[in-house]
Amino acid sequence: MPRVRPQVAARRRRVALAALGCLLACGRPPEPGAAAAPTPAPEGDARGEPAPPAAAIEPTAAEQVAAAEEAPAEPTPPAELPEGYLRFAGACDPGTTVTIAAVGDVLLHQELQRQAYAAKERHLALWGGVVDLLKRADLTYANLEGPMAAGIDRKGNTVPDPGASYDRVVYTAYPRFNYHPSLAQSLVDSGVDVVSTANNHALDREAIGVDKTLDALDEVKLAHTGTRRQGASERAPWHAITSAGDVRVAWLACAHTTNQIADEHHQVLHCYKDRALVLRLVRELARDPKIAAVIVTPHWGREYQTEPRKQEVKLAHELAEAGATAILGSHPHVLQPWERHTTQDGREVFIHYSLGNFASHQPELPRRSTVILYLALGVHEGRARVRGVGYVPLHVRQDGEQFFTEAIDRVDGPADSRALTVELLGRENLLAPDAPLSLAPHCQPGHRFPAP
Repeated sequence: MPRVRPQVAARRRRVALAALGCLLACGRPPEPGAAAAPTPAPEGDARGEPAPPAAAIEPTAAEQVAAAEEAPAEPTPPAELPEGYLRFAGACDPGTTVTIAAVGDVLLHQELQRQAYAAKERHLALWGGVVDLLKRADLTYANLEGPMAAGIDRKGNTVPDPGASYDRVVYTAYPRFNYHPSLAQSLVDSGVDVVSTANNHALDREAIGVDKTLDALDEVKLAHTGTRRQGASERAPWHAITSAGDVRVAWLACAHTTNQIADEHHQVLHCYKDRALVLRLVRELARDPKIAAVIVTPHWGREYQTEPRKQEVKLAHELAEAGATAILGSHPHVLQPWERHTTQDGREVFIHYSLGNFASHQPELPRRSTVILYLALGVHEGRARVRGVGYVPLHVRQDGEQFFTEAIDRVDGPADSRALTVELLGRENLLAPDAPLSLAPHCQPGHRFPAP
């Protein structure tokens, strides 16, 4: 397990107890979301002056001294930072910065599907209130928890398609999910650039469901990672590439299970069964001079647990050593801690073990408490490293049969949900939803952190 300070360890124990207390107080058995066993201005701009013309006159020594005295000094962080603030070396270095927004599981139970299919704005009826927060990053990621297979029933048979309607034959929820392909366009309209399709529900419509899901994503040009079509060659990529300007970011997803549905055509990249392959792919992507960063998005862990297991921590550290820039996990349907891991070659890798649910009908407090995670990557000479992280607390509000993913601090949302999230991730990296996006605030001259 990663080493943690006593204060952070105590914080995690309080979160676990709060989550357990909530589950006991709910008075109902867990409602699983899966079979059992989180163009805006960039954070920073490239600095440097254009080359002078060949005929330029070299300044005198006195002019150079005067210019140096007039030039603004590089911002320096305060000598002491708040306990719990997650800071990365080189955060204040000049250079281009690319920002990433990440959310957890798009897990559409029947109530959410009915709501979306009946709405003119489709799935934005569920999370339209945070679309601007998704779009303000340069790149946005989400975990697509389930297939989008038009005209396919639970057994993988081709049947008449009912259109955007929760008919319980083609479009269904737990235990075998399937969503109308209009979800793909809704994600694009929300600013999402890339999704993971490798999860325990990837084969909920059998092999053909994987193919149709990828067809739906390709139709709207939404990048995807973690699954492949039947008959794909061994050289077919598992990863996706997204670009922010001329900065290329690779994404690689894997899943730890397919809910005992046989993956007969090896359409899903498996985190543990394919461990050697996953690590090799990360190494290859990290060595590619055209790729600045490698983000791995494993679908792993034990559902509803607020701490990662030893096996997730071990694999996360292996992925970091292989060359991952950041690791963003999902599957537990609750938030889990983050950490900064320093590799043997001195790189600092950001790991968030679980981003929780982004949209779902799981009413227990920990399962409707989630975040938009923001990650800043500093790019220098074509290589990226993490500069800073922050988060905006979200919750999924239920109003009768309607569900809304909302930014708690924007709508004066539930204090218990906010407290649970802040207790886990700390208030030092907390972001106000309507303030300018700043992921390395200690680099700003005069910045003061809130009093404890």
